[in-house]
Amino acid sequence: MKASLSWAWLVLLGACFALFAIGATAQEYPTKPIRWIVTITPGVTQDLIARRLAPDMAKFLGQPVVVENKPGADSIIGYEYVAKQVPADGYTIATASVSNLAILPLTVKGLKFDPLKDLPPVIGIADTRLVLGSSAGLPWKTFNEMVANARANPGKLNYGSVNMHIRMLQDTFIRELGLSLVNIPYSGGTNFLQALMAPDIHFGFIGDALALSYGDKFRPLAVTGATRLPAFPAVPTFFELGFPQIRGVSYSMNGPSGMPKVAVDRLYEATSRTLKLLEVKEYFAKLRLEIHDLNPEAAAAELAEEARSFAAIAKKIGVQPQ
Repeated sequence: MKASLSWAWLVLLGACFALFAIGATAQEYPTKPIRWIVTITPGVTQDLIARRLAPDMAKFLGQPVVVENKPGADSIIGYEYVAKQVPADGYTIATASVSNLAILPLTVKGLKFDPLKDLPPVIGIADTRLVLGSSAGLPWKTFNEMVANARANPGKLNYGSVNMHIRMLQDTFIRELGLSLVNIPYSGGTNFLQALMAPDIHFGFIGDALALSYGDKFRPLAVTGATRLPAFPAVPTFFELGFPQIRGVSYSMNGPSGMPKVAVDRLYEATSRTLKLLEVKEYFAKLRLEIHDLNPEAAAAELAEEARSFAAIAKKIGVQPQ
């Protein structure tokens, strides 16, 4: 009887030590450097976000945050790498374009991960506005005038796109307005911009920073976002025009599903504190990025809403995974 009791106490004591060890390990997060994967090439927005936030995050976390680029296959290589991390311990994260994650299941066949389930957001970081516009040399001055011109000349106007995200946004209002237009796809942004300003194409989406840089040579027709842009006060939002599903580009920090709560909490806290720094706010303003600072639950809701919206668009315009 005494032997049985002694053994029971030993088992209980061992369990207590195990729980204590787990708790201590969790509380110590992070105990080593964190890898921040950028799924596209250096110098673009996702990369600039990571490289600006990482040094200050490292100060708050007490460990280095190392940015590493893993581009390729429309970000799939980098996303899959992060999603497949074992264990999902919070030491490998990624910058994600929310719309890119939402669209991938609709456009790519044979994905080896579920972008919506396997890469949950840690924090919604920021978004940037998109501007639909034309070369100022074209005859219309407003969105409605452009639509009227397209209706009067079916099949004669065209529009450019550099990725499926932009193509789907444009096809949304084109289909709903019953317009007959020709899409011209571009593999690179430089060629697209040259064609837009030539003008070899009649309209397209660009970032608001680019729209400003072109000055009077570019004519903005509509902007994404809930409110009008101060730089273009006379230009309506797509919400005003009746297309609330046409949004800008949002960016988030995401990690593999199953990360410990303590890791998610610490990463969110460190990123949120960094986003509140004056120098970071000024840097983001120069990039024309509007800081969101969404907690994991709010960021997940944003991703889910983007997924629902793009699924509806894909169904309407007949997009199929390829």
